[in-house]
Amino acid sequence: MNKWKALAGSLVLGSALTTSGMVLAFPDGGEGHRGHKGHHGGGHHKERMFEHMAEKLDLTEGQKAQLKADREAGKESRKAARKEARELHKQLREAVASGADQATLDALGAKIGQMEVQKMQRMQQKRAQFESILTDEQKAKLDAMKAERKARHEERMERKKSDQD
Repeated sequence: MNKWKALAGSLVLGSALTTSGMVLAFPDGGEGHRGHKGHHGGGHHKERMFEHMAEKLDLTEGQKAQLKADREAGKESRKAARKEARELHKQLREAVASGADQATLDALGAKIGQMEVQKMQRMQQKRAQFESILTDEQKAKLDAMKAERKARHEERMERKKSDQD
């Protein structure tokens, strides 16, 4: 069980670290966990973030339209994947609570891990698709934005680490 927990934890962490702005480029505008819009207002917040990124990168109207079409094209499959992931997590919680055998827990954990890998692959595809519509100048701006975000993150982690010491 510890192996799949480590795998799932690594996948979740890797997934969080690899998003690098794609949430901005591909907001769902849909509901979040358990039907809630989330603490940032759901789609409205994501739309504002997208507009901010579009402005920073100086995207053309054609590029914005292409991104919107790309988002809409995958909306239903993302929704189905989220529903399936929620169901698997529910099954795992129930299995743990009922004292299920290790093989059952491992099988559910493996399915969850597999879904996380697929999610990361979809995110990578979306990232590549997003970057494919950018000009060289926009790609350079995006790289600079990523570097700034990474530097701010590292600075926060250092402050957090020093606060804990």
